[in-house]
Amino acid sequence: MKLSYRDRVILIVVAIIAIIAIVAIALIRPTIKSINTDNKTLETTKQTWTETEQKLNQIEPTKKRITEKRDNAAKLAEYFTPETLFSEQDQFLHKALDDNNMHVINLTMTDPEAAPLDFYYGTPHELSYNLNQHADLDGSMAKALSEKLREYLVLSARTAQDVATRTSTIECRAKKEDLMNFLAEIKKMDTTVLVESVTVSDYTFCPEEDADPNWTAEERAENIDHSTMTIVVKFYSVPVPTAADLGE
Repeated sequence: MKLSYRDRVILIVVAIIAIIAIVAIALIRPTIKSINTDNKTLETTKQTWTETEQKLNQIEPTKKRITEKRDNAAKLAEYFTPETLFSEQDQFLHKALDDNNMHVINLTMTDPEAAPLDFYYGTPHELSYNLNQHADLDGSMAKALSEKLREYLVLSARTAQDVATRTSTIECRAKKEDLMNFLAEIKKMDTTVLVESVTVSDYTFCPEEDADPNWTAEERAENIDHSTMTIVVKFYSVPVPTAADLGE
C-alpha cells in the first residue's frame, strides 16, 4: 500500500514522538526512583535530627541534675567524719580527751571496715487501740495510729547503706564531771562520731571518805573523785564526691 506524503509525515512525527517518549521514560524513571530514595533518606534524616535535637536539649538539664546530686551528696558527706589516716583520727580524739582532763591509759583503733548504717527510727506501740477500737466510730483513732506508723513503715523498708567505720577503744581515768564534759563535746560534734559504750569501773568515783589511808599524796590525787573507764567510740566515714567532669 502506497502511503501519501501526508501519511508519511504523520508516521514520522508519531515515530519521533514515540522515540522521545521512550527516551524520556528511560531517563525519568531512575530519576523518579532516586527522588523517592532521597525522600526516604530525608525523612530518616529529619527523624534522626529530631532525636539528636531532643538529646541536645537534655544536656543542660542533665548537667544540672548531675551537679545538684553531687552537691547534695557532698553536703551529706559533711556530716560524716573525713576518711583520714589513723594518726589524724587519733589526734582528733586526743584533743577532746586532753581538753577535758581525761588521762589516757591506752587507746586502740581498728582498721576501716564496711558496716551498715541503719536508719534511726522508733517503733510505735499503741496498746490502748485494741481496747478502744470498738469505740472508734468515725475512724479517727485508726487514722491517728496510721500517722504514727507511717515513719516507721517507710524507714523500716529502706535498705541500710554500708559506710566505712573505725572503732576506737579508750581506756582512761577521769573525774565524773570531766567524763560528762567529754561526752557532751562528742555529742556537740556535727559529724557521725558515735559513743557506743562507756564502762565505768567505779560508779562512785571514789569519794574522799572511801580513800585508802595508806595512799600517798600522788595516789590520792589520782584516785579520789576519779575512776577508770573504757569508752568505745565509732567513726563513720564516706568519701567526699568530686566534681563531675561534664566536658566544660
